Amino acid sequence: MAVAETMLLAMCWGLGIVNLVCFVIILVKMFAYQDIGLALISLLLTLCSGFGVLIAFIGGWVYVTKYDSLRFMGFWTAISFAQFLFAVAYTLMLMQSENLLSYR
Repeated sequence: MAVAETMLLAMCWGLGIVNLVCFVIILVKMFAYQDIGLALISLLLTLCSGFGVLIAFIGGWVYVTKYDSLRFMGFWTAISFAQFLFAVAYTLMLMQSENLLSYR
């Protein structure tokens, strides 16, 4: 069971790094297309609270035609969804190994 938990955690970390790279790429696109206000708010809120990534994600979808990034945003969405699923699976396995889940 510990091997599966470690693999799930490693997948979460790996997808988190890919998520971070996607965030940086969309920030570069925001600066390149003169959306400096949105890029700075995303960057500032990411450093302060972490919510800037969500703002950049939503902004990327709002301006998907302007940035010509439909495939990229689809990829980022899939990566985010996969990371969420792996995190839920890891949490459930951790809860089960510590007997926090009981099936009656």
